[in-house]
Amino acid sequence: MQYQKRILLIDDIGNVANAMREAFANDKNIELVCSSSARNELRNKLGYDYFIIYINHEGLIADLRNLVAYVTAFLNYMSPVMLAFSSDYDFMGTSVIPGLGFLPLPLNVDVIHKQALNAIDILSANRSINDVSHLPGNYAIDATLRHKIEKGDKFVLVYIDIDKFKPYTDYYGLYMAGQLIGFLTEILSNAVAHYGSKNDFIGHIGGDDFVLILNDYPYAEDIGNEIIRQFDANVSKYYEPEDLERGYIEVLNRKGEKDRFGLISLSIAMVSNESRHFDSTDEVYKRMMLAKDEAKQISGSVMLCDTSKL
Repeated sequence: MQYQKRILLIDDIGNVANAMREAFANDKNIELVCSSSARNELRNKLGYDYFIIYINHEGLIADLRNLVAYVTAFLNYMSPVMLAFSSDYDFMGTSVIPGLGFLPLPLNVDVIHKQALNAIDILSANRSINDVSHLPGNYAIDATLRHKIEKGDKFVLVYIDIDKFKPYTDYYGLYMAGQLIGFLTEILSNAVAHYGSKNDFIGHIGGDDFVLILNDYPYAEDIGNEIIRQFDANVSKYYEPEDLERGYIEVLNRKGEKDRFGLISLSIAMVSNESRHFDSTDEVYKRMMLAKDEAKQISGSVMLCDTSKL
């Protein structure tokens, strides 16, 4: 079976392995992987999907500081959470090793389990943050929407997509495409700040796809209208004057032929639970994609509101 999340236990003696297995026995999506501190074995068990590395300090042959330095250097593309078990309270209080925290022995299974799940949630959310917009990505989007569905809270899921973004990127290049994404990010933030409520959520699926998860229905249309107004009023800044005057750009298609594409616009689709019940995020996303596809068929910037009523 393949697991999405693995936790590594480094323990040369193995006297805490059973307690650790007990801690995660009911977590079907988490695999506990055990290893000695021997470099050859450890190298084979360090992987991209490790979130937390536990080290049994009292059952360790290798020097703890050197071991942490090796793991940090090996996983230089990520920052895992590393925790060491020890019953030596003086050692825990005086030893400062960058990137390492300490937990007391004997193990408290409930505490270990809660800390691990919290750390996994935080790390997963951090790793999904988009490099261009600096907004939370798919992990946080799904978790936020799922939480609202489970609690029965009001929500409006707003999907925002830039029309003709790929030909724009092909024509103007990645730098200008990134500037355009930053421009839209600022518009979303301003619109939500002005018309929205506390804890409204702004997320970036990736590329030119964004979502808002709003906490109530009445102001959703105001936010959508403001986003379109600001976008259409200012998007000309991201074109050369001659392209604006002409009203289109020409880009090679897959056949090597030139196609004409008009100026970019926005498609916005809204799905709410105002008059429709959703049992899962999948149901919401499917409804959202139907609305998105309908909006994309309309030229110019367009907003389809509350597709649960369509």
